[in-house]
Amino acid sequence: MKKRSLAMILGAAMVMATSFTAHAETTMKLGFTHANPDREADDEVMYAETFKEYVEANSNIVVELYPGSELGSQADTVGAVAAGTVEMTIQNSSQLNNYDLNTMIFSMPGLFTSIEEANKVCDSDWAKEIFDASKDITGIRVLGNSCTGMRSFTCKGHEMKSVEDAKGLTFRVPESAIYIEIVKAIGANPVPMASSEMYVAMQNGVVDGQENPIQNVVIDKTYEVQDWYVLDNHTPTVMSYMINNEFYEGLTEEEQAVIEAANAEAMAKTREVTNKLEAEGIKTLEENGMTVYVPTEEELQGWHDAYGPVCESWMREQVGDELVDGLLEVIAEIRA
Repeated sequence: MKKRSLAMILGAAMVMATSFTAHAETTMKLGFTHANPDREADDEVMYAETFKEYVEANSNIVVELYPGSELGSQADTVGAVAAGTVEMTIQNSSQLNNYDLNTMIFSMPGLFTSIEEANKVCDSDWAKEIFDASKDITGIRVLGNSCTGMRSFTCKGHEMKSVEDAKGLTFRVPESAIYIEIVKAIGANPVPMASSEMYVAMQNGVVDGQENPIQNVVIDKTYEVQDWYVLDNHTPTVMSYMINNEFYEGLTEEEQAVIEAANAEAMAKTREVTNKLEAEGIKTLEENGMTVYVPTEEELQGWHDAYGPVCESWMREQVGDELVDGLLEVIAEIRA
């Protein structure tokens, strides 16, 4: 009996060892655009490093980080996550628009008033339902979202205060239809291109300007090739933390719980970085020679009137009245 018991124990131990070895070999690639060595000054780097540290401290999953667009452009990396050749990425939610039109709703122009309001919308049950349905279309599960700032226009060699000042200018925009509509609505010319190509395009005069939130203008050193920044706050930048759904569902329940907890901690720290950079950003830009213009109430209304109604009508055509009305209801509840 003793020999039999010992054999059973040894057998069980071998099974456990085999299981442990299999889990120890589980790796996931996490690709993102930024490559700042100081995570306290970069939301993407803060998220990626915090996520990696938490996952590796609480599971046998190894997270390999690929900063600086090492895995390709934003569109390429999102496509790789959809295909399952890359497990995870941090990208603007607009990158999902090419796979699921409904995700455009989070870039509704002229509607959101602040980072805090955008985050409350992204954290709502309404938003979670949209992204939950989206994973069946895209193959991508969105673990969470963070607003990293309100997007505004920059240019070089032009004073840009009112919407009239933007007419005829050429702006780089992300590869997403809604951004094209925003620029067209103000009488300017949109040029979709990857963010990795944007700096050189501005430097060489291929485009007059671009649009991004304060922290991106700082992180990307846009002030080196642009001298004017008008805070028209046309739409929020919503960063999505995307993981291949098949990979996620192939993990154990315990591993999934670790992934979710890691995401929650990384998002919280990311939002702290955003708040810090937002507070310090304007001073940094001005110290580097950039004019940061805050529109008057009348000027701001002019910007929002130019693209707000036009883009809402266009959005209704693309995703339907129910989705647009749902967003308006959620925002009304938040403001109440």
